[in-house]
Amino acid sequence: MGELLLLSAVSFIVAFVFALGGLGSAVALIPIMVFLGVPFSLARPAGLFTNFLSTLSATLHNLKEGLIDFKLALPLLISSTLFAPLGAYLSTVLPEKIVALAFTAFLIFAGVMSFLPKSSLLNLTGSRLYPFLVGALAGVVSGLLGVGGGGLIAPMLVVAGYNPKKVAPATAFVVLFSSLSAFLAYWKLGRVDWELTLAVALPAAAAGYLGALVSHRFLTPSQIKKVLGAVFIILAVKFLTKFL
Repeated sequence: MGELLLLSAVSFIVAFVFALGGLGSAVALIPIMVFLGVPFSLARPAGLFTNFLSTLSATLHNLKEGLIDFKLALPLLISSTLFAPLGAYLSTVLPEKIVALAFTAFLIFAGVMSFLPKSSLLNLTGSRLYPFLVGALAGVVSGLLGVGGGGLIAPMLVVAGYNPKKVAPATAFVVLFSSLSAFLAYWKLGRVDWELTLAVALPAAAAGYLGALVSHRFLTPSQIKKVLGAVFIILAVKFLTKFL
């Protein structure tokens, strides 16, 4: 019981921090759960369901405030939701260490992208294909690693020249559905521990709404990027030492 309470408290804090950037918290929560003794195979679906609830609450706030750019969000949503089950299936056939190393590489990528200077940005904001491709890649990553894909979507959009203030609400909206799609695939495969999943997911729902509120009213895009980038890189180092 004590371990579940600890996981609930950690989940609330982590979900709040990641909601500042419109991201699901699974990318940080999964390695933390592994550090605390939760099997990686159970941590992934728990992280996905946590992403679903935290980004649901954030998205409700963003919809209320009219912050979601649907022209950007819909191509991401369609492709990521379609490809997330493929990633979940791949997670059942690939060795756990390979998946863990891929997870570490993903964390490093997300962290580095968050710190890239503005002068290095591309200009792909007019492309209709780019958001669709980003969503497809994020969907596979979401299912494979149990992270929802937000940590991939957000930096790839920012690097392409999109405003982080628009990226955050769009990312939360997309991660909501890609996380649910991948989670349902894990559930069908019989890999969900509901006691663990609810213990970490329910606190994240409240934290997601609060984080979206604070992000919109008090933080700049640059501050959001740097906070999340630092968290990504720290977790990558920690996770790598766990599996090597």
